[in-house]
Amino acid sequence: MDFIDKLANKVSSGTKILSQKTDEIIEMTELNIELKNIEAYIEEEKLYIGELVYKYFLSNSNNMPIAEIKGKCGEIQRLEKEKHRMKTRLNRIKGWQYCRICGEPIEDEENFCPKCGHKIK
Repeated sequence: MDFIDKLANKVSSGTKILSQKTDEIIEMTELNIELKNIEAYIEEEKLYIGELVYKYFLSNSNNMPIAEIKGKCGEIQRLEKEKHRMKTRLNRIKGWQYCRICGEPIEDEENFCPKCGHKIK
C-alpha cells in the first residue's frame, strides 16, 4: 500500500506542475499577443502624428493641431507604460531577473542593466 500511495502522490504532484506550466504558457501567449497589438497601435498613432505634422507643413497655416498631437502623444505614453508592465510580467513568468526601470531581462552575473545602465545589485 505504501508504494501505491507514493506513486499516487508523485502522479498528483506531476499533474499539478504540468497544469501550472500550461497556465503559464497560456498567459505568456496572451501577453505576447497583447504586446504585439499595443506595438502596432503605437506605430499607427506615430504615423497619424506624422501625417498631421506633414499636412500642417503643406497647408502653410499657423494653426498646428497641438492639442490633437499632445493627446496622441499622451496615449502613446500610456501604452508604453502598459507595454513595460506586460514585459515585466512576462519576465517574471519566465523566472528571469529583470530591470525594474526598463523591464530588460538580466543575466545572473550582470550588475547593471545592459539597456538602461540601472544598477541591479
